[in-house]
Amino acid sequence: MTTQRFSTGKQFTWLAATYVVKRLLPGSRVSIENVHTGEVRVVVFAELAHALFAGELCFSASRTSDALTPANGQPDLSDYPSALRQLAEYRFEIIRPLLLLSPDDRTRAAVAARVTEIKQAQMSGQKAPKTAVSATSVYRWIRAYTDSGLDIRSLVGNSPRQGGGGKPRLEEESEAIVRAVIEDRYYVSERVTLDDIYLEVLLRIEEENRFRPGNESLPAPSRATTWRRIGALDEKEKLAAKCGRRAAERRFTQYGSTTYPTLPLQRVEIDHTRLDIIVVDERDNLPLGRPTFTYCLDTATRYPLGFYIGFEPPSYLTVMQCLHQAILSKGDVGQQYGTQHSWIACGIPFALIVDNGREFIGADLRDACHCLGIELLQMPVRMPHFKAAVERMFGTLNTGLLHTLPGTTFSTPGERGEYNSKDEACITLADLTKVFHIFLLDVYAESFHHGLGSVPARRWEEATQEGFFPRLPASAHDLKILLCRVARRQVLPSGIQFLNLRYNSPSLAPLRTHLKDEKAKVKYDPANLGCIYVYNPHEQAYIEVECLDKEYAQGLSLWKHCIILRTARQEEGQVDVLALARAKRKIQEVIQASKSSKKVKSRSRAARWESGSRPAEGTNETNVPDAVQPQPVLPESSPTSCPRFLDLSLSLEDLEKEGWSAGYDLPITDR
Repeated sequence: MTTQRFSTGKQFTWLAATYVVKRLLPGSRVSIENVHTGEVRVVVFAELAHALFAGELCFSASRTSDALTPANGQPDLSDYPSALRQLAEYRFEIIRPLLLLSPDDRTRAAVAARVTEIKQAQMSGQKAPKTAVSATSVYRWIRAYTDSGLDIRSLVGNSPRQGGGGKPRLEEESEAIVRAVIEDRYYVSERVTLDDIYLEVLLRIEEENRFRPGNESLPAPSRATTWRRIGALDEKEKLAAKCGRRAAERRFTQYGSTTYPTLPLQRVEIDHTRLDIIVVDERDNLPLGRPTFTYCLDTATRYPLGFYIGFEPPSYLTVMQCLHQAILSKGDVGQQYGTQHSWIACGIPFALIVDNGREFIGADLRDACHCLGIELLQMPVRMPHFKAAVERMFGTLNTGLLHTLPGTTFSTPGERGEYNSKDEACITLADLTKVFHIFLLDVYAESFHHGLGSVPARRWEEATQEGFFPRLPASAHDLKILLCRVARRQVLPSGIQFLNLRYNSPSLAPLRTHLKDEKAKVKYDPANLGCIYVYNPHEQAYIEVECLDKEYAQGLSLWKHCIILRTARQEEGQVDVLALARAKRKIQEVIQASKSSKKVKSRSRAARWESGSRPAEGTNETNVPDAVQPQPVLPESSPTSCPRFLDLSLSLEDLEKEGWSAGYDLPITDR
């Protein structure tokens, strides 16, 4: 209640006893009587006021207007639905002229005249809430308003205590028909109107009455009754029927704050996103498209651990590249990218938080995590709030960096407006990589993080100063092997046939003898098929085995190899190494032609072809610039140690099942 006063007859509770005000005395004194014992005492008004503000005294609701007087703890008027607020304000406008009259002048004639005036206004079509107005209602509203201490909330009413006490007035048979229609016609994915439900109810009742005597016919409910039955349904169940269970869970679930660890690398989140920017080719400055960004974040310090930017779609290759950079020491990034601060984070995570993408749930990442002592935790499907830190970081990158750069696509078409992203694009992939290093190390890591309550770089430094030492792999070479993809192949006297390529080494001879008919565990880098790594369980070590056709396989990515194989199948009835080389040259010519295409999709695939086999950052391999990549050379003859004709039993569909949604199509030129 907004206002109260110690007037005659007012009840209140004071120190667990109920009192009623008997009379007001001179000198700001009040005579009060204990309702249960009948004891009468005189107290000073200041003592009662002090008890009220100390929480020792509270007023009781008036019994004469209990149905309309708001109880303690009732919400403000603004918390009510709009219809109830309008109703309370309309009732107040009705009784306002009568409140200005003295009690003696507020006669029945005056009240009747006011009621007649309101009814005439309603009949003339004036917009007002649908409410019945009578002299009895007006008297009840005036009494409720005055007894509540002039609180307009008392005019809202108490609908649960009015009418039939919440009990349905329809007969049980009619009520059952209404429920059945709602269950059959309302809980569907399609949009239905109230009239659809109401007309179906009338139709079913009419059909039911055909088999009943006239005196036992079921009454049809009103349209308003049907509307009330729908309005009383559970909102969560209604949304689940219309939009799905996950949408209902997101809408009605109250998410609490996630408890993050205090030590670095205890919880690391990784995910992908497609960047809100179009990059251009560094040679002709034509747009290539939007690259993929894979990011790895430490949740304890919010410090960036690693990232990958390229035209590869989200796959295990992007995950491997990102984790490789996250674990290794970054070296002198200041000299390489012009950053003011060093990249101080490195080490093997204790727990890696992932979603249910195909690249996260395969055997490759699970095997790598087991070998590195990483607990792989998969979050529920379509629940991004379980990876809130990395999801929020994507938003920070877009709003804090990408949306300020030329060529940005913004987040939505409405936000982009008439801005032409392709015409304004001018940033190359190399420049974007440099910008990301500067932003992450010099801006984000050195800025105050409100969720963290500190600066990410300072938090990481504090942990290291307090004795934290990250776990590291035995060597960079071992790390590279552990992060490779996993396969199983038979070791033959001629070596290992893998992805239609032949790998052999003298070191495989004792392994073949030891394994007998069992398949060997093979690890391979999808960015470079020049060699594979075969596990020797007897020595618990990996054997590096090179491809017999080094000239073809060195630096060749799996995606390129699949395209070459498919092209060779189309061109040759029986394929040998020369056919693969010819297919590789033909594809390179298509790539060169597609680079002059105006289609961004074609140029994006061309960029993926040229940059898809870059080594992971931080390795000692030489990164050959795209502009000087050598063209494939046809060998004069096949290597004597490699069979001339290859077994092309490799199925691209099998690769799809392994998580390679590669999209093996070549760029489509305009010619």
